[in-house]
Amino acid sequence: MMKFFLDNDFFSNMQYGFIKDRSTVLQLLSSIDEWTLNLESGKQIDCKYMDSEKAFDKVPYRHLISKLQTYGILMIAGHAMNS
Repeated sequence: MMKFFLDNDFFSNMQYGFIKDRSTVLQLLSSIDEWTLNLESGKQIDCKYMDSEKAFDKVPYRHLISKLQTYGILMIAGHAMNS
């Protein structure tokens, strides 16, 4: 399923955490680099971090399965997630 999403550009370049070579550590380093550049240029920095660790515990799975089918994911994937 991940290959399908990657091959079809479903993920933003801003997505980190579960994509190969795009760890959350890399995201943090990238953010710090950008903040440093902005500070050195005299710009303001505003940031907001949210912990979404439990976010996937609250996914409405029937809605997710419907979306997967809309995107062309085989029904087998839906059955696997539904069980």
